Amino acid sequence: MTEPIHVPKMITPVQLEIERKLGIPDHSLTLEKLKKWQLDRLNDTLAFCMNHSPFYKEKLADFSNSIPLRSLEELQQLPFTTSDDISEKGHRMVCTSQSQIERIVTLNTSGTTGTAKRIYFTKDDQQLTVDFFAYGMSTLISSHSKVLVLLPCHPAGSVGDLLSRAIRKIGAQPYSIGPFNNPDPINDLIASEKLDALVGAPKQIYTLVQSWKSSNRGSCPIQALLLSTDYASPILKKSIESAWNCDVLEHYGMTEAGLGVGVDCYLKRGYHLREADLYFELIDKDGNPVAEGEPGEVVFSTLTRHGMPLIRYRTKDISQIIPGECPCGTVLSTYKWISKRMQNEDSLCTIAELDNILFQIPEINGFDAAAKKESLYLKIYSDEQNKEELKIKISESILNTFPGVNKIEIELLAGFPSSAFSLQKKKIEYIS
Repeated sequence: MTEPIHVPKMITPVQLEIERKLGIPDHSLTLEKLKKWQLDRLNDTLAFCMNHSPFYKEKLADFSNSIPLRSLEELQQLPFTTSDDISEKGHRMVCTSQSQIERIVTLNTSGTTGTAKRIYFTKDDQQLTVDFFAYGMSTLISSHSKVLVLLPCHPAGSVGDLLSRAIRKIGAQPYSIGPFNNPDPINDLIASEKLDALVGAPKQIYTLVQSWKSSNRGSCPIQALLLSTDYASPILKKSIESAWNCDVLEHYGMTEAGLGVGVDCYLKRGYHLREADLYFELIDKDGNPVAEGEPGEVVFSTLTRHGMPLIRYRTKDISQIIPGECPCGTVLSTYKWISKRMQNEDSLCTIAELDNILFQIPEINGFDAAAKKESLYLKIYSDEQNKEELKIKISESILNTFPGVNKIEIELLAGFPSSAFSLQKKKIEYIS
C-alpha cells in the first residue's frame, strides 16, 4: 500500500489567523504578545458583560473590585458558568438587542434541569467562526480542492453553511450535502466528481468507508478529511486512513464556543486552539488549575463575542496540554484530543474505550451500546456471515478489557445503525 498523501509541512494556520487578529506579521507571535491580547480582551469582555448582561451583572457583582484583572491568573477568582446556567438563564446572558441576533442554536442537554440550551450569535460572531474555519481548513485543502461537507448546511448560519462559506473564501469548491441516511449516493458523488476532501462526523465517514470497501469501488479520490462533532478513536482513524489512503485530521468544536475551537496541524499530534477568540483553562474536579501535562476539564472564556459572551464556561470535556513545543513551529500549546468527558465514577466504560475495542474488528460496521449495573448490551451491525464466531470474538475482547462487566448481551444486525447517520454524539445509554 502506498503512503498517505500529506498536506504541506507548515506552521499551523491557526497561528497565522491569530497574528492577523493581533495585527502583527506572520510568524512573529510570542506568548507575551498573546497573553497581553488575551488579558486586554478579557477585561473588555468583563466590562461589556457587566454593562449589558443582566446575568453577569448579578453574578459578578461581588467581584467588581477585582475587575479589571491585572493578570490572567486573577481570572481564577471569578465564578464558573455552567451548562445549567445557560439552560435556566441563557436569555439573561445576551448582551445585544434581539434585532442584532442573527442565529440561535438550540441544544438538548443532559443537565439537571433538562431544559434546552440556547446559544445566541450576532452576524459578527458568526463571521469570527467563518474566519477561523477558513484558516483551519487551509491545513488540509487548497484553492483547487473539491470539498464534501456532511455537516448541517441549512438553515443559513448552520455549521455546514459557515464551513461552506469558509471553503469558498479559500477559493475551493464546497459540495454542501449535509447529513445523509444512505452511503451509496454519497460514495457515487465522491467517485463521479472526484472529490478530494471531506468534512464530517467520524461515524458518518466510517460508514462511507465500510460501504466503499464492501462495494469493491477500488481507490478513493479523497486525499484529506477532517473529523468533527465527536470523538474519533485512533483505531477508527487508522482504518479510514488505510482504506482510503488519505490524511485524517481532527477538529474540536463546540456550539457554546462558537462552533470552532481547535484543529490539528499537519503533524496530527493534537489540537492548536483558537486562542485569540477564546481563553482556556484546565481545572481539576475541585475547580483548581492543573499542572501542565496533567488532564483536566476544559474551561473557556470568550474574548471577542458580543451576542452571548461566556465567562469561565465549564465544558465537561477532558484534555491536557502536551508538554514541549510542536515541531510545526508554532508557539501555541498543543492540546490532547478530547477522548472523554466528566462522568460518574461507577460507569462501566466510556464510549471511547468501546470504540477502541470494537473498531479493531474490521467486520463491524457500527454499534449501539447500553448498560445497566454490571451488564453491557450491544447491538452490533455487520455483514459478517459467521455470527457466532463474531459474537465470541466481541465478548472475549470486552470481558478481557473491562473487569467491571460481568454480563454481556450481543445482538447482531445487518447493515449500519441508524445512529451512524445522526450527528448526536455517541454515548452509552445507562438504564436505571
